[in-house]
Amino acid sequence: MIASSVTACQSPGSAVPIGMTVHYRGADASSLDDQFDAMAAMGITWVRVDVDWSVIEPVQNQLNWTPTDQLVDRALAHRMRVLLVLAYSPSWTTGTAGANRARPDDPAAFANFTRVAAQRYAARGVHHWEIWNEPNTGKFWPPAPDVAEYGRLFRGASAAVREVDPRATVLIGGLSPTYGEPSPDVDPATYLGRLYDDGAAQMADGIAVHPYTFPSLPTDRTQRTTGGLPDLPALHALMTERGDGAKKVWITEYGAPTGTGPSAVSEPDQAATLLQARRQVHAWDWAGPLIYYELVDGGTDPAEIEDNFGVLRTDNSLKLAAVALIDTAAGVMGAG
Repeated sequence: MIASSVTACQSPGSAVPIGMTVHYRGADASSLDDQFDAMAAMGITWVRVDVDWSVIEPVQNQLNWTPTDQLVDRALAHRMRVLLVLAYSPSWTTGTAGANRARPDDPAAFANFTRVAAQRYAARGVHHWEIWNEPNTGKFWPPAPDVAEYGRLFRGASAAVREVDPRATVLIGGLSPTYGEPSPDVDPATYLGRLYDDGAAQMADGIAVHPYTFPSLPTDRTQRTTGGLPDLPALHALMTERGDGAKKVWITEYGAPTGTGPSAVSEPDQAATLLQARRQVHAWDWAGPLIYYELVDGGTDPAEIEDNFGVLRTDNSLKLAAVALIDTAAGVMGAG
């Protein structure tokens, strides 16, 4: 009843293409099939998958594509479009053991890996790429964001993709909001402006963003983030000022964690967060797909935020957000 009420009160326009970030965490074939069947029931039309260099080639010249293939092939079998995220670096490229988030010392090495990945997946019919994950943060571009370094990485990787696949759509890697506390992170608008000054942003086919707002709902007047969902019109205005108003803003991660951790939300609020965001994005003709983060919980510790973003639990049981998405896709309307 709660999920039906959320669906009724927040029912979004059906034209918004929605997607889901999916991670391979060792699930067996039957479990993966159940996950993709659940996404089909939710009306998911996009799947976002990591092409994690550190996992695929942990030892130089020894590549294992199986985990990525399993997700990509299932998505295509379900007639879902695929966005691949090229990111992370094996320790042998960085000289820092265990630091798979570090950018590679040599952008040319990353471009070479990108070329191999593009050859593999373009042949399967995959043509959409996001270059790196949250390069405007110290977490994913340690120790601190560096626009010039990322610009070099993006130029090399995007050229490698397009060399293989002239049909490719290549996105600036998803920019994360900042939270106000002291950190090396740079808010998305400032970072994007610097990327335009660098000349890299103009080379992209679109900009990817991760405009989280939790624990606030996307429509709340008070937000704890800079660069969250309510700030996206200003980000697109910046793109327009720089001559890129025709390009889309892709929302490649958006969600909220349940559980008991800091900033966690209730299951009804998680459902409302996803559906309110969809309604808002539907009103923006410059916004691309809305891809939720994520399909399945990353773990089972209720106090760990990163374990609880899923709309499915680790046993594939449905949270209220999944039920609300299924009901919305099926046109189920409650009393509200």
